[in-house]
Amino acid sequence: MALLSNEGEIQAPVVSSCLRPQGGECNFRECVIRVLERHGRSSATVAWSDATSCCYGEQHWRRCVAKKAGVCALSGQAIKRGHAVYRPKRVQPTPLNIEAMILATALEAVSLEEGF
Repeated sequence: MALLSNEGEIQAPVVSSCLRPQGGECNFRECVIRVLERHGRSSATVAWSDATSCCYGEQHWRRCVAKKAGVCALSGQAIKRGHAVYRPKRVQPTPLNIEAMILATALEAVSLEEGF
């Protein structure tokens, strides 16, 4: 209900006080992402919620270099091979969002106080 505007139209979800761009090739554009904690520049704890596939209340993401092109799940920006990104930590069982990437610049720009 909180996503409905006064006119009854569905609005884009708020992600750490940033609106995710609509459209594009991002497989994760329907999810809600919150940056809960940053551990320096090497890792972060992220809350990930996607009603169509998975929900992780506290998921550990690590900073690495993108091995392939993609789309930032947080900002919708293009990711090129070689960009600094954060990815979910590989654990067992394998997270359903293991292919997701967040640009390091986008994650590091989010204020932890926003959206809480």
